[in-house]
Amino acid sequence: MTRPATTPTNWIDRAVASVAPAFALRRAIARNRLNRILDGGGARAHSAIGGGRNRTDFITTSASPDSMIYSDIEKLRNQVRQREYEDGTVRGPIKRIVNNVVGRGILFQAAVKADESGFEFFPSIDDVMAARWNFYLEHYWRLWVKAENADVKVTSSFHEIQKQVQGALIRDGESIVVVRESNRRNRLIPVCLEVLEADRLFTPPGEITNPLVRNGIRFDSEGAPAAYYLLKHHPGDRHFFQTGSYLDFDEVPAFNANGTRRVLHLFDLMRPEQTRGFSEFAPALKDLQDLDRYEEAEKFAAIEDACMMGFVKSANPNEYQAATTEADPGSDRRLHDFDIGMIHYLAPGEEMDIHRPKRPNDQFEKFTAALTRGPANALDMPPEVLSQNWAGMNYSNARTVLLQWHLSCRMRQQFLFTHLCDPVADIACRQFVARGLIPDSRGFDRRPADFLRRRWQPGGWEWVDPTKEAQGKQMELDGNFATLASVCAEKGEDWEEVLEQRAREAIKIRDIEEKHDIKLSTAAPATAETPAEDMDDEDKKAANA
Repeated sequence: MTRPATTPTNWIDRAVASVAPAFALRRAIARNRLNRILDGGGARAHSAIGGGRNRTDFITTSASPDSMIYSDIEKLRNQVRQREYEDGTVRGPIKRIVNNVVGRGILFQAAVKADESGFEFFPSIDDVMAARWNFYLEHYWRLWVKAENADVKVTSSFHEIQKQVQGALIRDGESIVVVRESNRRNRLIPVCLEVLEADRLFTPPGEITNPLVRNGIRFDSEGAPAAYYLLKHHPGDRHFFQTGSYLDFDEVPAFNANGTRRVLHLFDLMRPEQTRGFSEFAPALKDLQDLDRYEEAEKFAAIEDACMMGFVKSANPNEYQAATTEADPGSDRRLHDFDIGMIHYLAPGEEMDIHRPKRPNDQFEKFTAALTRGPANALDMPPEVLSQNWAGMNYSNARTVLLQWHLSCRMRQQFLFTHLCDPVADIACRQFVARGLIPDSRGFDRRPADFLRRRWQPGGWEWVDPTKEAQGKQMELDGNFATLASVCAEKGEDWEEVLEQRAREAIKIRDIEEKHDIKLSTAAPATAETPAEDMDDEDKKAANA
């Protein structure tokens, strides 16, 4: 890489430049030529950082991740929030991600298994005990996730809390969930959750000089969070700002005495030493702002084109201007807005060509599509999903796009499993045991992980083409390339519940057939594998119906 010497770097060069500028310039040119020869004929390996005329607006940073984020984090959050209030191109993608990642809620499934290890020093878990634990854990979990138990404010169920957390991760880049204890009457267990805005995490004035406190978090000697400083009120709440109590803090320990988390601070870790989140919309804001300005300009041009009818020119304007425009030719009144079917009268001696913008122009769709690629990449979302524009898409294209989109959603789901659902389930299920809600809890203290095994079932997605995809899944099942559990999970269903429901339906069909002495046909319409000539008369009638 070339080493330019355009700036004097030692006292000799500076002295020569001040006394004999022309000689100093020739000296610098000679040094640059020599450097190019030594570096391989002048080839530059990294022209993007050369600092030339076309690269002067590209800056670099040597700041730490926290220093890089902290300077702009509040302004970026506020910008995204404001646009979410008023701009569908921001609010729509946020809701789309939340609905596809969380859907109707990420469901808890107990997965305690019978002990097959044969280790005598472990208290055994037999089939009966495993089934009992699974039944009671799921039963009490379904009760706890309701709003009156899961939320400290008694307004949101745990599934709705999942949506709040996922939305904050996109909008603000981070979310804070505090595990509280509440003695409110009729709670199943005293454990409940409080979701807070990221603005509440703030360093108190008295801790600014503490080297172990950064961005509202106090760390231990190993760099792990030890406590979080949370404002008791939102800093943007005008009521508490006026009363002077907006700087009241709570110091909340990061962990409970038993090692479970008390504060869940969720954020996407971009760099290793990062301690706060960064809005996913931050890299997309420039393109979204340009898109907003461009669409607004096109709209105004189209309105002008639709409203303006023409201009009337006359040597005697009073005959035309009565009760329409200013009669005085010297008036400074000018046109500032447009109305349907309007006519603009000109004063004597004035001439003006009619402006015909013909908008939107032919490049409108291409240009707006280009401006959506940046936001789509920032959110790891296909442009078609971001803009909801599926024009010209066939089955193969749509399926490819949706597979890419679903992969992104699954990664987000796994993040919620690990950083929200698992810690909350650990705390709640331990409370079920401590409160005596789970019978036969012997051995739990020695093997809590085995007794609290679980799976998380997120919502699935409908197939693009049910016939083609069902046939493909059937081929995978027949070839042992897939399992019934994986196929059902893709549609957000539990395979055991599917089989049990099918069994109940089969029994019901048999009972109805015996009761009414009829035959309920389950034949499918004729396919390539089942020619019509191979079907009996009854099946043909059912297929035609």
